[in-house]
Amino acid sequence: MLARFLSIKCKAYGLTDTGRARNHNEDNIRLNPENTLFILADGMGGHQAGEVASKMAADMVEEALTKHNHSSKTSESDVEFSEVAAVTTAVEKTNVMINQANKERGLLDGKGMGTTIVGCWYLPEKKMSVVFNVGDSRIYSYYKQELTQISTDHSLLQLWKDKCFEGEKPSANILTKALGPYAEVAPDVTLYPAKKGERLLLCSDGLTTMVSDENILDALIKYEKKPDKIPEQLIIEANLAGGEDNISIILVEFS
Repeated sequence: MLARFLSIKCKAYGLTDTGRARNHNEDNIRLNPENTLFILADGMGGHQAGEVASKMAADMVEEALTKHNHSSKTSESDVEFSEVAAVTTAVEKTNVMINQANKERGLLDGKGMGTTIVGCWYLPEKKMSVVFNVGDSRIYSYYKQELTQISTDHSLLQLWKDKCFEGEKPSANILTKALGPYAEVAPDVTLYPAKKGERLLLCSDGLTTMVSDENILDALIKYEKKPDKIPEQLIIEANLAGGEDNISIILVEFS
C-alpha cells in the first residue's frame, strides 16, 4: 500500500503542425506510453531532407530505448546498465547513421540533412526521468504555476547570452549542435526527479520563436485543468503570431 501511495504516474499529450509559412512538416514526434518515452525531433529547415533526418532520429532513439527497457526487465545482466548511458549511446549512434547517409549522398561535413532532438524517458521505479537534447528544441518545467527552461539551447544565440551579450547579437537559428551534419555530437543527458503535479513541456523552436515564455506560461495556467488542450492551444497561438515554422509540442504530466 505504501508503494502504491508513493507512486508517480505520467501521461502525455502531443501534436505537430506544419505552421502557416512552410509547405510541409519536417518535425516528428513519438508518444510511447508503454515505455513512458516521449521524443520530439525538428528537421533542420533549409537543409536537404530535414523530415527524413527527424524521422530517423525519432525512430532510432525510440527503438533503441524501447529495446533497452524490455531487456532490462528480463535480463539480469542489464539490470545495472545506466539509462543515461543508454540514451547517450542511442543519440550518438543515431547521429552517426544520419551523418553516414549524408556522406553516401556526397555531402561533406556541415552539409546535408540534420535534426534537433529532445526527449523525456520516465523511469517509474526510480521516480526519475532521463531528459535529453541536441539543438534548440527545448524542455520546460511547469510547476506551481512557474515555468523554467531545463534544457540549454545549442545555438550561437545562447553562447552570446552566456558571454554576457558581448559583440553583435547573432541570428536565433544558427545551431552549434545537431544530429547529422557532423560525425560526432555530444548530447545533453540528465537525470531529472519526477514531482507530482509537475508538467514537462517539450517543444520545437516553431513555438518558442513565435510565442514568448510569458505567453506560454499564460496558456499553461489557463488550461491547467485541461492538459490535453494545451498542445493545440499553443499551436494556435504560434500560428496567430505568424506560424513561420513547423510547430511541435509534447506535454508530459506527472500525477
